[in-house]
Amino acid sequence: MGDKGKLRSVPADPSKWSAKSRLSLSVHYVKEYTDHQYVCWRCKRNAVFSAADQKYTFEVKKAPIDQRRIHCTECWRRLLEIDRDIKLCQQQWAESKKSLRVNAGFLTHWLSLLVLREEFVPYRPDTAAQRMLRKLLDEANA
Repeated sequence: MGDKGKLRSVPADPSKWSAKSRLSLSVHYVKEYTDHQYVCWRCKRNAVFSAADQKYTFEVKKAPIDQRRIHCTECWRRLLEIDRDIKLCQQQWAESKKSLRVNAGFLTHWLSLLVLREEFVPYRPDTAAQRMLRKLLDEANA
């Protein structure tokens, strides 16, 4: 943000949006991106989705134009780490399910990541994986 809280803006180029976004009604109305102030869903701190970040997000990364930020930078990075670690657990599981199904340390770690992720994402908890891991932990500890 600029001096004394002034919102900045940058020109938008909808021709550089993703194919799906170019089909949206926004293509006719969005002429510029303006800094968007919001409160992080997780930590409740004030954050800004800057006009420059929006231009990069929508025109370079080709994210959907209706995408809105809900996390500050710190919480977003932590969520990406959690997702990366969950994916690693899923890969290890796919490769070594037989030995890992009785590895209480591995199962506990994976379950804790899934539970932790719920603090960051207000939708789509992986309840099926959590149930499976709890059942396997019960069996491993029996």
